[in-house]
Amino acid sequence: MTLVLPKLLRMTLVSFVIASVVGAVVGWIATLIWRGKKLSDLSDSPNPRGWLIKPAIFGSFIGMVLIGMLPIEANPASLVGGPYSGLWFLMMFVCLAPLGSIAGAIIGATLGTKQFSQIKREKLIGIVLLLTYFFAAVVLYVGLAPPALVMEKPTGNDPFPVVAELKGYESGPKDLALSDNGQQLAVVTVRYGEDKVEIWDLPRKKVLYSFKTKPNGSVTLKDILSSLEFSRDGQQLITAAVQQVQVRNLTNGAVQMRLEGGELAYPIADNKLVTLASVDAWANEPEPHNLKVWDLNTGKLLQTINADLAPTERFSVPIAISPDGRLVAFPPGLYSDRIEIWDMGNQKQVTALTSNQPAGVLSLAFSPDGEQLAVALGQGAPLSVWDWRSPRQIKTIAKANRAEVLYWTEQGIFVGSDGAFQVWDPQTGEARQKLDLQPTEERAKSDLRFPLGPSALSADRTTLAVYIPQQGIRVWRVEVAPKKRTREKALN
Repeated sequence: MTLVLPKLLRMTLVSFVIASVVGAVVGWIATLIWRGKKLSDLSDSPNPRGWLIKPAIFGSFIGMVLIGMLPIEANPASLVGGPYSGLWFLMMFVCLAPLGSIAGAIIGATLGTKQFSQIKREKLIGIVLLLTYFFAAVVLYVGLAPPALVMEKPTGNDPFPVVAELKGYESGPKDLALSDNGQQLAVVTVRYGEDKVEIWDLPRKKVLYSFKTKPNGSVTLKDILSSLEFSRDGQQLITAAVQQVQVRNLTNGAVQMRLEGGELAYPIADNKLVTLASVDAWANEPEPHNLKVWDLNTGKLLQTINADLAPTERFSVPIAISPDGRLVAFPPGLYSDRIEIWDMGNQKQVTALTSNQPAGVLSLAFSPDGEQLAVALGQGAPLSVWDWRSPRQIKTIAKANRAEVLYWTEQGIFVGSDGAFQVWDPQTGEARQKLDLQPTEERAKSDLRFPLGPSALSADRTTLAVYIPQQGIRVWRVEVAPKKRTREKALN
């Protein structure tokens, strides 16, 4: 209804206007051509001199709908918008509109010379209209409707149990987020220039709800989403656009609060939120991408931390939140060799780490107990483990690949790189398991590796979701829930 009906109405209006002009001209010319012929069966026509104009207009209308407008409206490019889409629409219209309107008018005028009773003529017109709109509606739906999303539970040789796999996404999502317990998955995708967010209930294998961010037919930098997260209490969904952060009701997606942040949002303890500062790129002297700390209860800005973490310079920003949500680790700049750790409860820096091999920080991750910090550098030893309280480096894992993303669970440190996740033992520095995220048919081709897609780890560190190119979003259970694990230890 939201795609097909507006297009049918627009096709009808444009076709009627064009057909009224073209059909009248073609019908008048056809009348002149047939004037000298003996057409006694049409002598009862109320307008003998223009008796072919009406059938020519009707034929031109049908031709415009099916040939002049349908190929344009059924093309996904018609929904993209922008100057290039407008130029494409104009070129297609100039080519197809004359063809459809003139050809339809000629066919209509030709059929108008045939002998039909009034009742039969009216029935024929009704049938043609019904078939035309039915065919147009089917073509529009097939051409524009998104593919059906399917949740499956595949069987395979993965080292971790597979919770579910979501198939049907035409392209990679912009971002993924898992709820605190890994029971819900949020996915943001873009289609036809419009962002769409879906909330999946993984145990029940269904979409709870979805919403689009395009308000009133216009899109600004406050609507183009970059990332999303669940709040720590599981009651809200936080969507970060380029120049605004929205706090939404988790039950329907309604915006409850708008904050002056952008790009990224990290929920922390005490119902607070850490975001990047919203920066005007067109300003003469753009401000740095500082960190801002907000109170989600009141929407009040609590603190601004000096930093310059422009997300446009890299695929991801190296920021890590401790398991209890009270510590935030980050470099003051993307290419800094210094890592600052702040206690957000006391709103102060507690320590800083300095690498002996300055190369820029790629990714950070706290250990499950929050006592250690994994650091992935751009050069040199790709992965190191620090006791941040000392602070001192206690382990180097030189065999690990250059990390695009880091996660740390009880299973080990998940290093995402080259289309796979390698799990490393933080104590021995040895590899444990590997999640190969390449499409099945491409795994045998060592010379072709798809880049790592968006991924997310639940706050309780039990569930991992990753987008796999050409396959969909796969969700693994990488660890038992903390409460269950505690009961198992007690029984043992």
